[in-house]
Amino acid sequence: MKKSSIYIYASLLFILFFDLWVENSEQAKKFFGFWIEPLVDEPKFSVVWTILIIVAIIIYFKNKIDEKEEDRRELEKTLESEMAILVMANKELNKYRLQDNLMIILNKFVQQNAYVNAVQWYHYEENNIHGQTKFKLNYQYGSVVEEVNLNAVQQIYYQCDTSTLKEFRKAKRIYNIEGNPELLVEFIIKVYNMIANKKDNMLTQKDAVLCSLMIISFEIIEKDYGLVFEEFSGPNARKFQKLIDNNRIGILRAALMEDEYYSFTHTRENEKFNRQYISRLVKAGDESVVFTIVLDSSILEEEKYESLMLNIAMDFEKLLKNLEKLYNRNNEGAGE
Repeated sequence: MKKSSIYIYASLLFILFFDLWVENSEQAKKFFGFWIEPLVDEPKFSVVWTILIIVAIIIYFKNKIDEKEEDRRELEKTLESEMAILVMANKELNKYRLQDNLMIILNKFVQQNAYVNAVQWYHYEENNIHGQTKFKLNYQYGSVVEEVNLNAVQQIYYQCDTSTLKEFRKAKRIYNIEGNPELLVEFIIKVYNMIANKKDNMLTQKDAVLCSLMIISFEIIEKDYGLVFEEFSGPNARKFQKLIDNNRIGILRAALMEDEYYSFTHTRENEKFNRQYISRLVKAGDESVVFTIVLDSSILEEEKYESLMLNIAMDFEKLLKNLEKLYNRNNEGAGE
């Protein structure tokens, strides 16, 4: 029920009781005859109409006030809604600005570093489904020097047994914490035997992932002992090398290293032979990203090429961090 209706009913009740009081009370008759009748009824304007007019005026102004209050509330809701839309639009615009700025960084970085042939940016996902861990690398951005042959695969999928991946990560974690290589060595031997005992025509991409985990385990241990894993040896060397050459697995190895830079070499004998790659898994906002810097093989002629490669990668990561800080500041401003 509206407030104006309440006022009308209250006024009618008041008039009813007032009239009953005047009709049935001697004191009321005296009060009415002395004070009210000369002012109202004498000029032929009854008290009932006087009260009703007063009530009507009050209701009129009250309705006007209520209408203005309602208009104000509606305006506030509209402004809040429009402000929310503007905030969302600004955040979306910031995403496009981030992409534009990222492409500027990629292009300038390639142009300003003589040994850099290209930079690639992959979105990385990892999901466990029915005992299998599925990896997805989705190419998003990149920049490449003119006349350099570089085939960036748009999407790459891999998978392996979740239990095997957990075994590797547990061995890696214990080695990093305790310095004990026992579990890593056991893992290397286990995977080596699994692949070595398979016929060549039975090898799959899952075996390539296993082989990659084995290579990473080798490299983790050898790095701390001052050794470098360069190539496979023994009677199964060709089988292992073919498994790696036939599967583009280097970027996945970088993602599986998780917490450090990872470098690898193009080993197939073609125009890309000895091309160097350095990659790292990083967080960009709430996404996991693997960036890969492609380096010309001539960098190997430098006396301290490993340090040079690492410095190039660290310079690129600094640029990414500065860009992310700028993006976060813009997002905070958009949300205020």
